[in-house]
Amino acid sequence: MRTIAPPPLSEDSLIAMIAAACGAPSRPLRVGIGDDAAAWKPNPHHLALVTTDMIVDDVHFRTRDSSATLIGRKALAKSLSDIAAMGGRPVLAVIALGVTAELDEAWYRSFYEGMTALARATHCAIAGGDIVRAPALTIGVTVIGEVRKTSMRLRSGAQAGDVIAATGALGLAAAGLRAIEMERSTLTVDRGGRFEEAIDAYERPQPRIDEGVFLGSCRAVHALMDISDGLSTDVRRMARASKVDAVIECDELYVHPVVRDVDGDALDLILNGGDDYELIASIDKRAFDHVARSFRSRAGRPLRAVGRFEPGEGEVWLDRNGKRAPLEPGGYDHFKKM
Repeated sequence: MRTIAPPPLSEDSLIAMIAAACGAPSRPLRVGIGDDAAAWKPNPHHLALVTTDMIVDDVHFRTRDSSATLIGRKALAKSLSDIAAMGGRPVLAVIALGVTAELDEAWYRSFYEGMTALARATHCAIAGGDIVRAPALTIGVTVIGEVRKTSMRLRSGAQAGDVIAATGALGLAAAGLRAIEMERSTLTVDRGGRFEEAIDAYERPQPRIDEGVFLGSCRAVHALMDISDGLSTDVRRMARASKVDAVIECDELYVHPVVRDVDGDALDLILNGGDDYELIASIDKRAFDHVARSFRSRAGRPLRAVGRFEPGEGEVWLDRNGKRAPLEPGGYDHFKKM
């Protein structure tokens, strides 16, 4: 029996498939996919936020190792996390794709199904984008968000004396990636096993939008940002933007049991592992206990202190049993391999 090859990709057919996958425009949109530009009505009482991220096959992900659904979901999650880090909520996203002939329409359909599922869960409308031919699959995601004027938090607002706190377990996504690599090297699969929570954290990151909105609403929270490149790297960015020093308390760092299972030391994964997409907050020390109790009540998990800010000029220190040493940034850097 002769196998009939699927028709080659065309721009119009791909756009029609994307429009079908994304569905009808949601409430904020007045014009969605299909015209030369999208249109939406901004909230006059909020500030508009905009963020953009670009990821490339074989640099930030591997199409040969991940499903199209998970790649689509994670591409959007990365930008949604930036909106959460400002204390805002997403409104709409536009997606620019550099497509290749190696992937067929079914792959792109699954990609948009993964992205659309997360968009619907976070009330973010996919409003369109652009498609071009490229030598490697390239994904550019731009998200528009909104934030109350009094709730926006910047990474430059940290103050000496503040507690540094994280919204979730650190190093879990990095442990997931290491578990996947371990499975690949041993040709075994542990889906549903002891590493599944870590693998899920890596493959299906959850942008902390509700948590960011809550923390932004607290006057005691002075600064926010997300952790995408590792605590050692991102807390340095907050410290330098705020012109204070950061001290990470080694004894206070929470070690998730799965992270310890993957790496008995675990400290490197916690400090330098990327892809966590948790938030770090700088919180007035006097109000931290109250904020943490309210956070647990709302989020169903603890807001954990990981250190403190002190007077300084942007240095980061690791304190072990009262002995302090410089903590160099060891997280992900796009230009390290150039």
